[in-house]
Amino acid sequence: MQYVEKRAHPRRRVRIPIMCWETGGGKASGRGMEVISKDLSAGGVAFFSSRIYPVETVLWIEVHLPGRKNPVKVSIKVARVEAVLHKEEYLIGAAFTDLTTEDRLFISSSLEKMNLYTLLDEVVNAGASDLHLTVGRPPMVRVDGRILPMAAGMIEDGQIAAMIYPLLTPFQIETFEKKKELDFAFSPNLGSRFRVNLHFQKGFLETALRTIPARTKTFQELGLPVETMEHFCKEKSGLILIAGTTGAGKTTTMASMVDFINRTQERVVITVEDPIEYTLQSQKCIVKQRELGSDTLSYAEALKRTLRQDPDVIVVGELLDGECLSAAMRAAETGHLVITTVHAPDTIQAIERLINFFPPEHATSICQQVASCMIGILFQLLLPGEGGNLILATELLVNNNAIKNLIREGRYNQIRSILQTGRAQGMYTLKTCLAELYDKGLISQSTLQEYAKQD
Repeated sequence: MQYVEKRAHPRRRVRIPIMCWETGGGKASGRGMEVISKDLSAGGVAFFSSRIYPVETVLWIEVHLPGRKNPVKVSIKVARVEAVLHKEEYLIGAAFTDLTTEDRLFISSSLEKMNLYTLLDEVVNAGASDLHLTVGRPPMVRVDGRILPMAAGMIEDGQIAAMIYPLLTPFQIETFEKKKELDFAFSPNLGSRFRVNLHFQKGFLETALRTIPARTKTFQELGLPVETMEHFCKEKSGLILIAGTTGAGKTTTMASMVDFINRTQERVVITVEDPIEYTLQSQKCIVKQRELGSDTLSYAEALKRTLRQDPDVIVVGELLDGECLSAAMRAAETGHLVITTVHAPDTIQAIERLINFFPPEHATSICQQVASCMIGILFQLLLPGEGGNLILATELLVNNNAIKNLIREGRYNQIRSILQTGRAQGMYTLKTCLAELYDKGLISQSTLQEYAKQD
């Protein structure tokens, strides 16, 4: 993410409010107009304006920077004017003409604090999984499950918007300001990618950024049951569930499955994600990745339309409700392989969650449908490892005839006994996996006892 800055004053893409006036007799005159910056440096500013100003025009502006009660007041001279395509708007580039040394130093200091790319460099170098930007606290990172502060100053109100808004499209900004929630992903460079959640807390804009590995890992690298996962990926139709809690690596596992299919089979793969985390290049497959918000408006609607797009494999980011599940099962029953995720604390409760998407009076028919179309469920969670890193633990359910009968009859509590005795078909419980990880020296005895007790 580092780059060589050729300018005398480093320029940063930041979004901050600016009041702008035309000048008359060396003073601000007329009614001021609020504009939004595109980028800023200690030498000048570029901003979007609905009004065009000829080159050499002198304007008076007030720059409202985070962490300062009084704005920076300075005159500027217009150096360039560009029309913004498809908008009645202009990009105005101007140089400061009478900026004081004190204000110049303050702008430089503020830009350094609002340099998101420097923070992301440090996150990647530290091997952190998440970056949290919260007003009133320094940037915080999660490293091997622990939350640690970064060596940076407290985040001021306005800094987060200044750093994050330049990454958003006008549609995303409009959506966020309407719904107060937004998920998106972006790549600072070719070697890194981040998933971002924007939200409000006590009236302040805050964000959480999660690192996405630069490449998709194989089943072996993730510690997944290779033979069973490859068998799942070779199925022609049916429903495969990746279950787990938040942050358990469900999306990573799903991307690994798509990558395996992409490398080994000739199929059309269509994904519906919110947002797109792993960007995949078509190899043997045609891979089409659709993102909620920019490419489609809902999982359920996208699933319905996807059936008209000649898919062999359909990947859905998450099952959120009954409408989405119905569309996924319909696709699985009509000759498509559907891979998706569901939030659940184990394989059995994943099945119960699917059934509970619907009113009780529909339970019998939904049980029949789930039993007939489901291929299997992989439950996973991440544990603290002996080496300080995170270790993947899993539980695997393969939907054989015995399990199908129990699902149809709603006898979910009896499924665990089949998991315990179904090793020949690739099945195993979380407790069995934990014991194997302990025997290999990957987790401690205390971790084994803690999670085995939960299981």
